[in-house]
Amino acid sequence: MVSQLKYTLTAAFMVMKAMYVLSQPIPADSLAGKRVFTNLQSALESPSEAFRLDLSKQKLEEIPPELFALENLQELILNRNKLKTIPPEISQLTNLQSLQIQHNELEVIPQELLSLNHLTRLDLADNLIERIPEEINKLNALQTLALWDNPISYYPGTLSELPELKVLDLLHNDISADTQNTLKSLLPGVKLIMSPPCACNDGGE
Repeated sequence: MVSQLKYTLTAAFMVMKAMYVLSQPIPADSLAGKRVFTNLQSALESPSEAFRLDLSKQKLEEIPPELFALENLQELILNRNKLKTIPPEISQLTNLQSLQIQHNELEVIPQELLSLNHLTRLDLADNLIERIPEEINKLNALQTLALWDNPISYYPGTLSELPELKVLDLLHNDISADTQNTLKSLLPGVKLIMSPPCACNDGGE
């Protein structure tokens, strides 16, 4: 009886341990070797294996709510759709390391996205974003921030409080010489990718 109980408890512990490991971010080199799901239904049928999901070019007008049940998801690509918003449920993907939503119609970086503590890459290029939020500094793990081809008119000083930031891509954004100089002084150790300064207000206004 005692041995059986011990075996049952050990088995339960191993299951819990396996679930715990699956719920944690994995190293980037290991993540690169994982399968990329390109069909949401397939990912939902194998949630413990759905670390990477690419739903690019699927004419999505919203992020499917079922997607947020994929708690192990660590790379999400939604490029070239018709997305106008990122819903609050994005905060449920707590282990997300890379989020790419290029070539959509986003206007705002939502506060809920800023709670993703493991996010190292955020790519929102070619959208309609006008402001980088003050709270961008909450993304403590962020290494690459790509916002090229956006009509951004406000760059907060809190960008300098991103401890891991290595690359800030603002190519093809209308940025005045004064703002470019400010960004260079704020981020001396960051690779800044910018077009030549424009003789205009930031954001092209």
